[in-house]
Amino acid sequence: MLENEMEERRSGIIRISDVSYDVLRAFVNYLYTAEACLDEQMAYDLLILAEKYEHNAKHLLQSALSLITDNMDKLTKREEYMELVEKDPRLVVDIYEAYLSKQVVARHRAASRALSGKAYNEQQSC
Repeated sequence: MLENEMEERRSGIIRISDVSYDVLRAFVNYLYTAEACLDEQMAYDLLILAEKYEHNAKHLLQSALSLITDNMDKLTKREEYMELVEKDPRLVVDIYEAYLSKQVVARHRAASRALSGKAYNEQQSC
């Protein structure tokens, strides 16, 4: 924005009117501290903001995705989710990829624990 010949460069002011003050403040706070306090709505809003401005905030993105995937059953019923499906289906695909990946990891861990327990029980019976 500030590198091209755009309004923001000429005026020195960047107007971001499509997010709330609280979301923008949390985003700027993250940029300076690498810390984010997220609730469900803040995770959703920050995910949209990080995607929109293509900021390299991988940790913020992962935190938001983690909270979203932990609450998929609630979040997919929200009006904001339906709007996201229409506005940015690629982001919805990213959310589902993260959700499915988390499910696969959880099942793999459960299977590993089950096998470890079975091996332990077999050793104990010898």
